[in-house]
Amino acid sequence: MQFAKIMEGVTGTVRSAAAGISQRSSKFFSNSEGEHHKVRRIAVVGIAAAVFTGSGATAAWAISNTEEPVAEVAAEAPATTSEAPEATEAPATTEAPAPAPAEEEATTEEEEPAPAPEPVKEPTGPVDIDVSDLDDEQEANAVTIIETGKDMGFDEQGWAVALATAMQEAKLYNAASEAVPESFEYTDSDVTYSDHDSVGIFQQRTSMGWGSVEELMDVSTSASKFYGTLEDVDGWQDMSIASAAQAVQVSAFPDYYAQWEGLAEDIISAYNAES
Repeated sequence: MQFAKIMEGVTGTVRSAAAGISQRSSKFFSNSEGEHHKVRRIAVVGIAAAVFTGSGATAAWAISNTEEPVAEVAAEAPATTSEAPEATEAPATTEAPAPAPAEEEATTEEEEPAPAPEPVKEPTGPVDIDVSDLDDEQEANAVTIIETGKDMGFDEQGWAVALATAMQEAKLYNAASEAVPESFEYTDSDVTYSDHDSVGIFQQRTSMGWGSVEELMDVSTSASKFYGTLEDVDGWQDMSIASAAQAVQVSAFPDYYAQWEGLAEDIISAYNAES
């Protein structure tokens, strides 16, 4: 029903408009009925075209039902679709990677091979001697006395003087003194003596300027002090072992050193055999 009303409204409008146009145009074409009818048809076709353009198929249907047949005009609107121009892709301008800089050739000069290092001599332990009537502690102290003198440039005669002196003074023990309690801090020996402030293997006295208790309780240091004093004795090389020992120690019993000359020679012989 609504569609019929719409059609009736549209066609009525076209016919009314066409009638108005024909009446106005009759003034110019009043000579014949045919001319009037032609004008009316032209008006109908023109108005129908306008309505068809605005209202599509409805207007076309209205024109087809007018009193005069009108050729159906299909006014197709030109396609005005404007497609956006395809984007022109820019040609790829990828640059070729720059060649990597050539690595600098090593120009290491041929070096002469370094001479092979001389093999390091393994440090030898203390010479182990075996002397009758001496224990291990005495033998070890005797070796220290010999090697200290050897390092200071003394020969076997100087070694013998030092060995005979150490045997007379402390029986080749690094003896502490009960009169000097500090001396016990620097020895493992169980042998002790109590003659004034005399300490160590040579029973040297701190009060007589031989050195500190710590120095005198070290066998090597104590022996170096003995050798240093012996070196200052003029002509000691021409003296007997006992006389040379007495020149250093200034003992109240100078003849006692002589009893250890044979033992000193045995110790030196044992050392030479093992070194």
